[in-house]
Amino acid sequence: MNRPFIIAEIAQGYEGSEKLVELYVKAASSARADAIKFQIFYADELALPDYKYYQLFKRLELPLYIWKNAVRESHERGLQFYSDIFGRDSLKELEKIQVDGYKVHTTDIDNTPLLKEVAKTEKKVFLSTGGCQIEEINVALDVLKGCDVTLMYGFQAEPTEMADNNLKRIETLKKTYDKRIGFQDHTSGDSDLSFHLSFIATGMGVDVIEKHLTLSRVLQIEDYISALTPEEFRKWVALIRKSYHSLGNNEWEITKKELQYRKKVRRAVCAASGINKGEIIRESDVTLKRTNNQNVIYELSKVIGKKTNKFIKKNSVIEKKDIL
Repeated sequence: MNRPFIIAEIAQGYEGSEKLVELYVKAASSARADAIKFQIFYADELALPDYKYYQLFKRLELPLYIWKNAVRESHERGLQFYSDIFGRDSLKELEKIQVDGYKVHTTDIDNTPLLKEVAKTEKKVFLSTGGCQIEEINVALDVLKGCDVTLMYGFQAEPTEMADNNLKRIETLKKTYDKRIGFQDHTSGDSDLSFHLSFIATGMGVDVIEKHLTLSRVLQIEDYISALTPEEFRKWVALIRKSYHSLGNNEWEITKKELQYRKKVRRAVCAASGINKGEIIRESDVTLKRTNNQNVIYELSKVIGKKTNKFIKKNSVIEKKDIL
């Protein structure tokens, strides 16, 4: 059991550099992520030239062969490869290089034409729901009904303040939809809580965690604010993997180890005072204490109201042979 599924989110951290793309794939692999995700798009399908980040978006554009190599390298390293999708042209190109699926950003929850194109791929889709209305989610899911959809929850302002996370909404999504639920964590990367918030989400039953990965916060590489470094990411993944096993299952069935512990520390029924032969044992006559004696009775209900067939000394265990 290896859940939750961990996505190393690079977003725009590659800064339009082929070398950084290569380094991120290696970093995600060494950090033991299950998948890696980039934001791959053409500037002109996302923004107009007057938008303040348009030139940044232009610098992020890379030839398709670089992404093809990145997909191949990721798969060879056991990583699934995903991309945010913002337009039809980039979607058409990404379909040529066998990416494993797509992330639909919150801002495109009502972009029906784009959702219809994504639906045609019939691939895995991570649908961001942070800041979305339930009605918008319902419509998007209807459009994407041919895809394997995971609903991703998380307020994506960077960094996300603790009070803005509203993690209890994860419970709402789980009750409302028969879908896998994921958490996209945007806690400040240099905060202690950057490790811990995902543990809370895991305990609430998420199946997927998307966490930003940066090569360096010191260098302030794009999208570094809510990211962990490779060393931190690997440590975080290991802790998530180990702690996940603590959830177990929700069936109330006592395990073998629990039974062994219970037997070792459970207290047996003893006489609280001397009890004469032929007396009916009252609740005030007995107490519970630990003993090495194996011929004991643990349940008070099996003793109270029974008649003794011998005198029982104070602080003596009461055995089955002592009562009628």
